[in-house]
Amino acid sequence: MSSWRTGDAPLTGADCFLRSFDDEARRFHGASHLSQLVLRLGPNFDADRFRVLIRAVVEATPILRAPIRRRFGVGPPVYRLARAGAAPFPPVAVEHAPLAAYDDTALPALFAARLSARVAMERGELVRFDVVRYGDGQRTDLAMTWAHLLFDGAGSELFIRRLDECFHGRRAIADLTADDPAPARPRGTLRERARRAQWWQAQMIGYGAAPPRSLGGPRRRVRQALAYDVVTLSPAETALVTERAAAVAGYLTPVLFYLAAAIRAHDAVFTTRGEDPGHYLVPLPVNRRAKGGDCVVFRTNVSLLWFHVAREHVGDLAGLVAELMRQRRDGIRDGAIEAATAAMEFVRLAPARLHSWLARNNLGGELASFYFAFTNEFLPGMATFLDAEIANGFHVPSVLPSPGTSLIMSIRDGRLNVTLIWQRGVISDDERLRLREHLLDDLVGRASGAEPLRSSG
Repeated sequence: MSSWRTGDAPLTGADCFLRSFDDEARRFHGASHLSQLVLRLGPNFDADRFRVLIRAVVEATPILRAPIRRRFGVGPPVYRLARAGAAPFPPVAVEHAPLAAYDDTALPALFAARLSARVAMERGELVRFDVVRYGDGQRTDLAMTWAHLLFDGAGSELFIRRLDECFHGRRAIADLTADDPAPARPRGTLRERARRAQWWQAQMIGYGAAPPRSLGGPRRRVRQALAYDVVTLSPAETALVTERAAAVAGYLTPVLFYLAAAIRAHDAVFTTRGEDPGHYLVPLPVNRRAKGGDCVVFRTNVSLLWFHVAREHVGDLAGLVAELMRQRRDGIRDGAIEAATAAMEFVRLAPARLHSWLARNNLGGELASFYFAFTNEFLPGMATFLDAEIANGFHVPSVLPSPGTSLIMSIRDGRLNVTLIWQRGVISDDERLRLREHLLDDLVGRASGAEPLRSSG
């Protein structure tokens, strides 16, 4: 497709939403709004061949290093694909460590540090790869870190799949984006979309009547310094969790079970502090890809469904799930997902900081209680990457110092990964342990069956 080579690729409304948080991270926290995908690999990963592959893919796929700017400083921001050739190639950094340094219960501290880095999207600094090779290659840890708007979670996994296809010759490198369509635009006339956007703004203002509180507190100028832990449950416990999720939340909406457990885990920390959060407000990402649209790799193809829960519903897990299910039904009935999409599209022309300003202004200063996502199966059916066994893998999106915490869950090869990302100083070690134990109590009924803490911090 010639537009992927020479034209400008527009950002989606969700891209612009994330770009506003990148602007906030820069101005207040000296960082960028990034995301990360981690693969823990077995033997046979060839870092040199991986570096060659990435260079070839980047040469054929300009969006991976295209500067993000407004044309002539006006209009909506776009990927300037024609100028990608002048941008540097994404780094592929390889570190060597003794085999004894590999630890099933810990990740390289370098990975968490990458999430607090600052990149220049306007110069095409969009993605990088960090490889830690242990011993003679018996083990390898790989982190892909990117500007959050380049891929969403599903897109990042699809990109990994396509890299593997290119490596094995099942897909031509030049065709990596051949079937990647332009993002879907909101349906309806301009007036209809404006009406949806106004409805969404009214909803946000309504949430502000009972504003959320987060463990990180209101926004303040502080250096972003993120850390994260990953707890991996056994296959037997994961089966128990999925059965409980289906029993409590239904087979079609298990995500609400995980969200309820995440809310209650945060509430346990507020209780320990002797604080009353009042209401919880959590945005849930919703995949906007059409059925059969798994070919969409780049840009953010999601909307948001917001849940606003009074603390009175938090005491009972089943009751909380029932309340979340009610809000989901009402939101879908009222067109909340389409309204959020329309609102984000409408402010594509606005300054980057307008998104976050509107949200914080309407919500009393805090954007959300915490960030959350359940991405279901991680790279399902994919056992190896570049001939190396995938021992584990998961997503790690960054979180701003306010709200300061994020919980991301996914299932890899029958094992549930629970990733907690936090701003250092937002929660103490004891509070983090309390949050984890309460979460596992709700998920599996006890905390003792989880594997040792896998920490990047």
